[in-house]
Amino acid sequence: MRKAAISAVVVLLFVLLAALLAGQWLQRSLTAAGVEQLDWQQLRWGDGALHLQQLSGAYVAEQGRLGFRLHGVRLQPAWRGGPRIAQLQVEQMQLVWQPAQNLPRREPADDDWSLPALADLAGPLSWLPDELSVDSLQLQLPCEGAFCTLQGDLQLSSRQQPMMLDARLDLQAGTQRLDGWLRLQQQADRYLVQAGLDVPQPLPLAGLGQLRGSAAVDLENRGSEWLLREGQADWQLTELELAALADVPVQLRPSALALQVKPLPGSLAGWRQSIALAVQLRIEGAVNGELKTALELTSQPQWQARLADARLQLAAQRLALSGIELQGLRLDWPLQAQVDSEQLTVALGSPALLTASSLDLAETGLQLSGLRADLAEATLQLPLATPAQMSLQAPLQLGVSRLNHTALKPQGWNLQGNLQHTAAGLTLDASLAALSGLNSDLRLTWPTDQPWRLDLTLREIFLRAADPLAATFSDWPALLSFSSGRISGQLQATGRTGLDQLGGRLTLSGGQGIYDRASFSGLSLPLDVSLQGERLRLSSEALTLSSLDPGLPLGPLSASGSYSAALDQPAAGVLDLRSASIGVLDGRVQLEPAKVDLGQARQTLVAVVQGVELARLFEVYPAEGLSGQGTLDGRFPVSLVDGKLLVEDGRLQARQPGGVLRYQAQQLRDLAASNPNLEQLAAALDNFHYQVLASDVSYDEQGVLVLGLRLEGSNPAFQQGRPVHLNIRLEEDIPALLTSLQLSGQVSEIIRNRVQQHYLQRRNP
Repeated sequence: MRKAAISAVVVLLFVLLAALLAGQWLQRSLTAAGVEQLDWQQLRWGDGALHLQQLSGAYVAEQGRLGFRLHGVRLQPAWRGGPRIAQLQVEQMQLVWQPAQNLPRREPADDDWSLPALADLAGPLSWLPDELSVDSLQLQLPCEGAFCTLQGDLQLSSRQQPMMLDARLDLQAGTQRLDGWLRLQQQADRYLVQAGLDVPQPLPLAGLGQLRGSAAVDLENRGSEWLLREGQADWQLTELELAALADVPVQLRPSALALQVKPLPGSLAGWRQSIALAVQLRIEGAVNGELKTALELTSQPQWQARLADARLQLAAQRLALSGIELQGLRLDWPLQAQVDSEQLTVALGSPALLTASSLDLAETGLQLSGLRADLAEATLQLPLATPAQMSLQAPLQLGVSRLNHTALKPQGWNLQGNLQHTAAGLTLDASLAALSGLNSDLRLTWPTDQPWRLDLTLREIFLRAADPLAATFSDWPALLSFSSGRISGQLQATGRTGLDQLGGRLTLSGGQGIYDRASFSGLSLPLDVSLQGERLRLSSEALTLSSLDPGLPLGPLSASGSYSAALDQPAAGVLDLRSASIGVLDGRVQLEPAKVDLGQARQTLVAVVQGVELARLFEVYPAEGLSGQGTLDGRFPVSLVDGKLLVEDGRLQARQPGGVLRYQAQQLRDLAASNPNLEQLAAALDNFHYQVLASDVSYDEQGVLVLGLRLEGSNPAFQQGRPVHLNIRLEEDIPALLTSLQLSGQVSEIIRNRVQQHYLQRRNP
């Protein structure tokens, strides 16, 4: 008796130890499988079954957390060639799903997931109960900041040898429903799997949006090979909450997505082969469109997806993005793509067009019409682990039928080149051309985390019959035209987000043409251009002009100086004139260095006259019988008042020892015949040798030149050379004089027409 008691105690201890070890093994196995916080209450045996009042816990995976709570669990075992579960009944089951984005961040799993062979699951599947029923199933899903609850039931039946499994899930909440079904059959050396899910009404899902649609699949499994016999998916997603759209501008985010997937005929999907699917993705929102493609999925040697013969088409009637407004936007891109665990590769076909009826950049005042961009043959490589290592190669053809800007005349422009992007930064090499004939080469470099730089080289412009500058720039002087000349230049611009600095040089050489009613030739202008922030500066150290003829031959001209102005008021800057001189009648007129503020109503300069020859003056001055010799010097202030030239308190005088004046006009002789005073004046001026010739000079807003002339000298043949002092006031309408000189000379038809028009305007103001 004593030995029996001891044996019983030993057996009991062994059973308790085995139960303890089994409990620990089960706990560790469940924890390794992702089951956490497992807890149960009131475990008992009765009526040939195991009863459990409550079982709760959570299953945690990379996709999220599924909390579960079971009430009224009844498990009835059976023995048919071994232990089995004959029936499992659950009165109430509550499931609470939380997606990963609603949970604390977890380290991603390193294990590669693959679709298993069903034969490897035969053992675990054999433990499924013959019948499983959940009388009341409650599923809670996060939606709109709270939880949505679906209620229904779950039914499952299974059998062994051959294996067959049938499961059905029905859930409903108001008009929302979720119906799912699964059938697994074993036939000799293969398994047949049929499954489907139907969500007829929109179901709110946190992290996704409102989901509705259906999916069905019919698979055959032979070891590691899977054959897709039939299948399709048709899903619509509205009120999107996709995290992938967080960085997309609100104006571009779609309001709805629709996905249709169908296998292509004969799609054999072995895990070492591929499966081909026909995919159509429709996008609704401010931007509408669709993606149609054949999707090929492969698992060996690593998983990858390939889009073959894909076509992406998008359209938008109107888009407004950060100061950019687009009208009539259309995108039509044929493409191929491939993605695996390491890299995404996209290659565009030809043509790959992006068009828009209009594009308006409000901040710059730029308006484009008839925009057309072709990115044919562009390629993109994006390492998924290091997106900053993205590589882009894109031949670029960009054209607009009409470009409008206040500084430019409306016309078409074209840009053609190659765009590259690597980890080092962005590079664009291209040529830019206007329909006017203005062409340039540009290179844009934008190193990563550094300022961008634009180098622009103006292709040489030959100014002959056509003038690309006049046909391009709206502020180009309407009265300026070239008949010959050559322009070249280079500009450099830098900045970070906008334009911070611009500099370079433009050079005009051999310029010949007409400005207003004056012809010119031999114009050479090296012009340095600088823009610092909002301040524009133009500078030239060697402006030269061989000749200028406004009716009076002038030249050569030379000047140097700089001009600085605010960018928003380019005509109200400051001119720093370092030197300026022009040849006049074998002498020169030189402006003294000065700073002139064009923002003021009046600007004043001082002109110095040196070495003007009277003989040359009388050759061009249309006065009958007037001639003479002498050299004139002078000094007079020149003012611009509201754009009109004024001279006040000017002085002119002849150099010592003086010179000769001869006035031998027949008109003066006729007048002198009847007037004794005029007779003496005519006799004195017939051959007047002067020692003093001085004059006050003034010029008014109407263009009238007034000379207060003072002469001192004698005529050797008049009254034995008696000294004569003369004070003469002369007035001359200079615009009319120049008009007369121009019409009497050999001038071009352009100048002649302008002179005649100006003359008529003066007569009929």
